[in-house]
Amino acid sequence: MGKVLRQSTAVFLLVMAVSIPAYAENQVKAADRWEFRLMPYVWIPTMKANATINGLSGNIKLNPSDIIDYLDFGAMGRVEAWKGKWGFSFDGLFMNLGASQSFQGRRDSVVFNIDADVRLGMADFGLMYRLFEKSFGKNNQQKLTLEPYVGLRYGYLRQKIDLDVTIPRLGSFGRTFGTSEDWVEPFIGGRLIWDLNDKIAFNVRADAGGFGIGNASDLTWQVVGGMDYKFSKNWILNVGYRYVDLDYSHGSGDDKFGIRLKAYGPVIGLTILF
Repeated sequence: MGKVLRQSTAVFLLVMAVSIPAYAENQVKAADRWEFRLMPYVWIPTMKANATINGLSGNIKLNPSDIIDYLDFGAMGRVEAWKGKWGFSFDGLFMNLGASQSFQGRRDSVVFNIDADVRLGMADFGLMYRLFEKSFGKNNQQKLTLEPYVGLRYGYLRQKIDLDVTIPRLGSFGRTFGTSEDWVEPFIGGRLIWDLNDKIAFNVRADAGGFGIGNASDLTWQVVGGMDYKFSKNWILNVGYRYVDLDYSHGSGDDKFGIRLKAYGPVIGLTILF
């Protein structure tokens, strides 16, 4: 847990160091100016997966405490840049999980050592458009906004297992199973925002991509929903829930490699406007 907190603290300090100079500038909002939103976040999900390596498949389930124990490195964040009704977005996620285990066989004191290395990365580059914006309610304090978007997603998956076997009087030998794959795929989605007042807003964002085009995933889709609380002019607290479903496979027979992954859990972040 301490390692995760240290990584998260480092990310937030970096964000503040980058953002503070911008706050000295005039923050008057105008249609002809760019608005930037920097959004670091933390997501430690529950994961359920059916993984395939060298044609062999197995089921895996990791709860959030397992993720924290096995997490060697993680980085997450989102950036949006808006000018008028048009916007660009980047959402990046990378997790490196590692585990080691040793056990002894029943015969001749054979020792097995297993090292697993699993890495998952997603980087979304999107073009957004503010299609609909309507104020309503008392004094028009409430507002509904609809923002469809399209883009390209880069995916990366590494699943490797190193197996070493030590046999008394015969020595040791080992073998590596698995490999790494990456791909690029299109996606399409949209976001609906309901501003309840000038402090609180609810939003839901959903997209789907891959569709088996080229070397893309068969289907990758996600839903992210939550609440935003604006506690100052430039700082917004984000809390919500994220669900990601990834279905990727490549090759066949003994060369088949892939994963059927469901990951879900609460997400908390901070939006900085400048």
